[in-house]
Amino acid sequence: MAITTSTAAAISAAVALAGAAVGTVSSIQQAESRRQQTEYQSKLAERSAQQAEQSATLADEAARQEKQAGYEAAVKKRQEVARIIGGQRAQASTSGAQVGTGSQLDLNLDTAEKGELDALAQEQQGNAASYNQQVRAWNLRNQSTGATLNAENLNNHAQTDYLGLTTTLLNGANRVGRNFYTLGTRGPLLP
Repeated sequence: MAITTSTAAAISAAVALAGAAVGTVSSIQQAESRRQQTEYQSKLAERSAQQAEQSATLADEAARQEKQAGYEAAVKKRQEVARIIGGQRAQASTSGAQVGTGSQLDLNLDTAEKGELDALAQEQQGNAASYNQQVRAWNLRNQSTGATLNAENLNNHAQTDYLGLTTTLLNGANRVGRNFYTLGTRGPLLP
């Protein structure tokens, strides 16, 4: 028993239709799996962005505290130097020396100078530590922005991933259409 050309074309069209259906189902499953994976990665990136922003806020606060600590240390040093100078002057006056002239004045000025240098150094240390925290906050904010952009990119990718499904459907429809066209143009042939 011979198979007619029209029967062969019908079988071929049916096989192409089944292939297109299987390909479409497979593409749907793959697209959904990729969508879920990119959605998960997107959520992780969003969480990373939130954590980086929180860390940046903490770094900003630490910078403020470092600057304040440096300022307070400088003020404390200046107060300490003022007490030392006051003690030097009191001691000089009890011994009968002239407080505002000569070697006593030189001692007071020397103490004041060294104390001010120490106070400025402490204030500078606070400013440097504050600056380091500000740089850290800036870096964390950049990291947050990068993670946010990554999350948006992943979301966009998850939405456009179904384009592969459309391609599979169109290719399958093309094969089925060609087979039915072939069936229609050749018509049933007699054996």
